[in-house]
Amino acid sequence: MQYLTMICDIKNSKHLRNREEIQYKLIDTLKSANKKFMSFIASPFLITIGDEWQGLLQYPCDYLPVYNYFKENLQDVDFYCGIGVGDITIHNFELTVNQLDGPSFYKAREAVGLAKQQGYTIVYIQ
Repeated sequence: MQYLTMICDIKNSKHLRNREEIQYKLIDTLKSANKKFMSFIASPFLITIGDEWQGLLQYPCDYLPVYNYFKENLQDVDFYCGIGVGDITIHNFELTVNQLDGPSFYKAREAVGLAKQQGYTIVYIQ
């Protein structure tokens, strides 16, 4: 079964003047996104590393409303987004998204790396 992993990373977060405020805004945005898009979220979005967050969506799905929701609710924040589509190797959805694994995650990690390297806002790898 295929899934879509979305990994987002705030650009230049170490240089943000209002970093703490943005962290709280991000937490609130992820909570509301998880409720709003729960019908096709396989594993809810959460902060994984400081200024990075990820979530796992059922596939196929329209991920753009989720991406746009983040853009609208985090207007003062520029971020990279990596999208990966593929299988996952751990299917225990009682675990959090950062405990899951598989090609969908590897592709999303590669995509966010390419976005950073090439200066793109979003990269999609299937």
